[in-house]
Amino acid sequence: MAARSISLFKPARNCYRKARAHRASLLVDGEAYFSAFAQAALRATRSIVILGWDFHSKTRLHEPARETHGPGVPDLVGDFLNFLAERTPRLQIFVLTWEAPRGFGRGREARAGTPGGWQPHGRVTVHYDSNCPLGGALHQKIVVIDGKLAFCGGTDLTLRRWDTPEHTWADPERTNVGDSESYRPIHDVMLAVDSGAARALQILASNRWQVATGRKLPLVHAESDPWPASLTVMFSDVEVALARTVPDCAGRNAVKEVEALYLDMIAAAQRYIYIENQYFTAKGLGEALAARLADPHGPEVVVVSRLDSSGWLEAPTMEALRTVLLRQLQDSDPYGRFSAWYPDSPGQPGCEVHSKLMIVDDEWLRVGSANFANRSMGLDTECDLVIEAGGNPGKRVAIAAARNTLLAEHLGVGLHEVREALTLTRSVGAAVRALSNRSAARTLRRFEHLDEPAVAVLALARGIADPDRPPLSGVRRVVERVEVESLGAEAVLRES
Repeated sequence: MAARSISLFKPARNCYRKARAHRASLLVDGEAYFSAFAQAALRATRSIVILGWDFHSKTRLHEPARETHGPGVPDLVGDFLNFLAERTPRLQIFVLTWEAPRGFGRGREARAGTPGGWQPHGRVTVHYDSNCPLGGALHQKIVVIDGKLAFCGGTDLTLRRWDTPEHTWADPERTNVGDSESYRPIHDVMLAVDSGAARALQILASNRWQVATGRKLPLVHAESDPWPASLTVMFSDVEVALARTVPDCAGRNAVKEVEALYLDMIAAAQRYIYIENQYFTAKGLGEALAARLADPHGPEVVVVSRLDSSGWLEAPTMEALRTVLLRQLQDSDPYGRFSAWYPDSPGQPGCEVHSKLMIVDDEWLRVGSANFANRSMGLDTECDLVIEAGGNPGKRVAIAAARNTLLAEHLGVGLHEVREALTLTRSVGAAVRALSNRSAARTLRRFEHLDEPAVAVLALARGIADPDRPPLSGVRRVVERVEVESLGAEAVLRES
């Protein structure tokens, strides 16, 4: 494929800004991220900023527990941050997490500083972001350390996020404090960036803090280097774009860079589009994929998502919307270039996919908080990072290596087997098909037997679970429409 001389990134249209990262690395699964975060935080001298959909002080980091940093380093993230603040007098720590509606989500912690909640150190400031539209959430997952290193992706510092690439069923290490049983295996990814890209995320985080609190964060520039010594550098001197979703709220204009950059990446694809995502429901993005599949010269599209969801509203509604989109893409695929897969382990439920990742043509690697869902395009507050190879052979090899690592993990095979299958088939989808029955421990299975969703469930999904804009009075309108369109709607709503 010919080298690309023109960047896809267009600030103020499909990204907030673009910046250089001297170093960048993909962190696959919670073990890698929690370890890198702990090591970097221990090097912090001035500032640690944490933005998240959720934060739980009882989250186990695992890394300090191995005593790699000497005795006395706490394992629980709340104790760990207090330890850092006590140990380093100039260090300030800021935590901004979404103020979820009462009763929302299982396992959320009582507010910090209240009885039963985490008691933060005097130089640890915790704020709950309520500056979101009705039905929307602060969904960004960002950590910035000393303005010089930043993490961004799909993992919050909260419960049920840590796991190893083996995703061993009933791993005792994957057990929350106070629980007797381990939680389900979970797959996720984060991206670590430094230098200009980290500073850009620092500015983004400061601006979000000001929206939530009315005050900007100090923009620090420490002399020390917080990059963990154990974190291998995968990319050197790369262009990185930051793309946001900011909903129309409190007089602020909507920002839809996440969606614009998704659409531009889909349009630019020549050979393949590889997607990993917790959800697969976005109508506009689905239409763009359908158009590329209908093109005789378009790319192949390979999707990895989780088989089932949890929650009284999420499970039926998001799975129904996914079914609609999968069937649409199957019907739009005359050349057989589309396939969708889910992790499976014989005799037990497969790993939960929580990642939000897209890789295109070995040219772009995208990692962020935005789900492939309608709400991430316009309702929730999101941030994605995209690395662009610019046609550079070394950077393209690094992006391909990241894709191969992900495929090897999902399929339960070695990297050499993935490379061999890709060489033989010259197709990501065909390679997955060839390797999908090689491992006895875990593999990928195709989505099949897609039954037609109930009208009532689809109406709930489109109007309440996965809208792309604030619903306003739409909840009542959806309920009324459901009651008219389906005799079973009343029962569905009552069960919800």
